[in-house]
Amino acid sequence: MKPQIIILGAGVSGLSLALRLSTQGVNVFVLESNKMIGGLAGTLRENSYCMDIGPHSLFSEDTEILDAILRLFNNALIAKPRKVKFYYKEKYLDYPLTAYSVLFQMGLWSGMRAGLSFLKSKAFTKKHRPIEGEEETVEDWAIKSFGKHLYKTFFKPYTEQFWKMPCTELSSRTIPTHTRMSFINTLRLLLRRRFTKADSSLIEREMLPTYYPDSGFVEIPERIAEAAREKGVQIRTECRAVRVDELASGGWRVLYEFNGEQKEIEGTHVVSTIPLTEFIKMLNPPVPSEILASTYRIDYRALTALGMVTNKQNILNCSYIYVLDQPFNRISEMNEFSSATSPDGENIIMIEIPCLRESPAWIAPKEELFDMCIGSLAKDGILGPGDVKHLLLIRTPYAYPIYRKDYAVNLKRLLDHVNEREGISTLGRTGEFIYMDIDKCMRRAFDFADKLLKHYDLETNP
Repeated sequence: MKPQIIILGAGVSGLSLALRLSTQGVNVFVLESNKMIGGLAGTLRENSYCMDIGPHSLFSEDTEILDAILRLFNNALIAKPRKVKFYYKEKYLDYPLTAYSVLFQMGLWSGMRAGLSFLKSKAFTKKHRPIEGEEETVEDWAIKSFGKHLYKTFFKPYTEQFWKMPCTELSSRTIPTHTRMSFINTLRLLLRRRFTKADSSLIEREMLPTYYPDSGFVEIPERIAEAAREKGVQIRTECRAVRVDELASGGWRVLYEFNGEQKEIEGTHVVSTIPLTEFIKMLNPPVPSEILASTYRIDYRALTALGMVTNKQNILNCSYIYVLDQPFNRISEMNEFSSATSPDGENIIMIEIPCLRESPAWIAPKEELFDMCIGSLAKDGILGPGDVKHLLLIRTPYAYPIYRKDYAVNLKRLLDHVNEREGISTLGRTGEFIYMDIDKCMRRAFDFADKLLKHYDLETNP
């Protein structure tokens, strides 16, 4: 008898796991609390407008993952280069930074100061050892690695604007690995005195071509879901899991709400891709109090995204721009991804407003958010009040894992508890509390599916 797997969450991780498991005819049920699938890779479709939950594009050095997705589109997706900018003190810089951008776009004096500060940090900065149970902070890591100048002018203001927390409280894990490498390469170039525009600090992953579907990024999880359904996977939306019971006879039962009624489903294994803190609280028998306490020590940063429909075209001259000292941290132009995301002659400018749940930016209506941000957009020559004809709004409460300096010990305590209980697992960006791009989510899902198939003595057949 083949196993029956219950997956909580129909984002990229959950759907990719379901697709891979279905290659061996495993019985798979996917429960999604929202009306639409896709999770963080979803797209708001309102009237004829399509706006992603933050700007997305597909790129990967993993040929198996990339080929798997392109096959779902019959290889019809067309690759194009990705162009990103950073707006810094009224200047547009290449992002990630290059030696050219540090020296000539940021300014020669600023570049020289960055290099001298870097040398000073290597010569005089004392190594700081975090106390037990805590990780190295963003402040300690950035000063040690790049010097006080880049820390004060770049890392500190942007990090604190984005996370709404001081750098002294955030683990250095907050800075993505590819960003760290980009800056390291930049400083190496500066110190070698190779000051030409061709000197790029971008690592290979940042140089990869990108792919984007016509009507929003959610087309990718939709295609994955369609392929999974064809192989027998059942995907049920608007089904909110409320409790996960361990059965005395073995296996698990998930209680969920649908249309105001409580229903249940039993399976041999439950895989959760929903926020780890929420899943832990659903388990029955309940987790010990000391384990439960760790759920209050890790959290996720929310995302509020405001879309402004306009007739203006070719506004940013790039896909998106990171900004400092504004109510928002990133501006995107949806027509740069696909002109089909809005009707002919129209365009969507999307701004992302960093916030924590229950903060003013999280609960404010879209009109109030517009009033809060339009002055800055007008000042920078992007959009004025009269350019905007309609507003779109997306909110998601679990967008980014917050890596506080004590997150690791608490995360380990939660994951260890899950791993100690037979027949339950967590997976994905919110399920494992790990920041990943879509291709990394798919890779982890495929690899985990292969482990499950092996556990149940079933051969893998990608």
